Order: sequence, then C-alpha cells, then structure tokens
Amino acid sequence: MMKFSLAALCLLPALALAANAPAASSSAPRLVTELTRDHVDISTRYKGDEITLFGAMTSPAQVVVKITSPIQPVSIKQKGRVGPFWLNVAKYDVANTPGLYYLLSSAPLDQLLPSAAVRTRYGLAITDALAHVQISPKPEDADKLRQTLLSLKAAKHEYISDGSAVKISGKRLYYATIRLPAQLPLGVYGVDIYLVRNGQVIATDHRSINVAEVHVEHWISNITSNFSWIFGVSFTFAMMMLGLFLGVVLGRGRNSKKA
Repeated sequence: MMKFSLAALCLLPALALAANAPAASSSAPRLVTELTRDHVDISTRYKGDEITLFGAMTSPAQVVVKITSPIQPVSIKQKGRVGPFWLNVAKYDVANTPGLYYLLSSAPLDQLLPSAAVRTRYGLAITDALAHVQISPKPEDADKLRQTLLSLKAAKHEYISDGSAVKISGKRLYYATIRLPAQLPLGVYGVDIYLVRNGQVIATDHRSINVAEVHVEHWISNITSNFSWIFGVSFTFAMMMLGLFLGVVLGRGRNSKKA
C-alpha cells in the first residue's frame, strides 16, 4: 500500500488539471495510467515478479485491465484407450496462442459489461484468448479442444479472470498488482486499460511491458541450445586450464615450504 501511495502522488497533478478543465472537455471521460516498471529482466535467478499498475480517472467509473503476452506454440496430446492401456493417440499443434492472458477488473466482467458483444469487441472474455488460434491437424471437436486448452492454462495460472483485482480509492484513483509467473514468454506485453460505465467502455489507455533476458545470460542460453558442442568443448578447455593453474599454484606452495 505504501508503494501505491507514493506512486499515486505522481498522478495528482494530472488529476487536478483534469478536474479544472473547461466544462466542454469534462464530457469526455479520460484516464491516466502508469506502471511502477515497464520492463522485466529474465535471468537464471528469476522466480517471478510483481508490477503495480496505478492511475486516475476524471470521473467515477469502473476499471478493467487486460494483459496479453506474445503468442507461443502449444502442443496438446490426446490420450485414448488402446487395449488395456491409456496411450497418446493424437497430437495437436496450436498456433497463435497467447502465453499469458489476464483480465483484472474492479468487479466481475459480466456485471460491468452485461453485453457479450461488447466484451467480445474488446477481447474481455477469457475465451477471447483463443479467438485466433490455428489447430493442426484439424480436430473433430475444435470447441472441446479449445476448452481443454483453456482449462490447462487456467490451472497453470496463465489465463486469469479476477473481478476483484483492481482497487478503486476515492472514486478517482485505481491500482492493481500484476503478478508474473516464473515461466514467461519473452517479448512486449500489451497492457490495455478500459474505463467502464453503464455497461459501456467510455475511455481506454494503453501501456506495455518488455520482458527480455539479461544479455550475457541470453547469449549463454543461445550457445547452449544451438551450439551445444561448442559450449561443451569450451567448458572442458576452461576446466583443464583451471586445473593446470591450480596445479602450478599448489606446486609452488609445496616447493616454498620445503625450502
């Protein structure tokens, strides 16, 4: 809460200007949003992260935040009974699947936006995460496979719909904590903020979060993945040189003691 309070102070000038704006402009609601950080550095020590989103609105309303990660390929294996055994009988490759899809709001989405058409227009239903997927080979029951994928993603907390994640303070300030898991797709994450009133989206804002590996560790990761034989030879050579160096140093130490 202290972190949010300090961050929210930065929004007070913008809120004051909005409150003192001419009456003609007050008819157009606006919102101002910031993030405590707009980047995440992935290293071998990374175990997850938290980023606070905070903002202000010119007039009281409800807030919805959508976080979407870059797409990543997904494979689903279907099990079937073969004689007395359960084995993998089919494999489906699913393309255009967001790695993470978070819907955070100040109230349940079906209450804020009762119209399914409005939710679909802005991608504010958890099923919209898979609206553009491509499944190969084409399954007999594509809807069932999508539902299976949604269930798997939800179980791993990669697809989340939380109707109490956004907190509103004083009818003008809002904030939410974006909790990122240990396994993250790399790339630029879209953060879309929607101001909602009377079942309609009345204003929007957009931010982004850049998730990238630390440069040196990214280079090592690429070498070990794509040129494993070079890494193995280099590592063996480095160990041999270290052993030679320690042998020389220890040998000099024993000779000096004899003298």
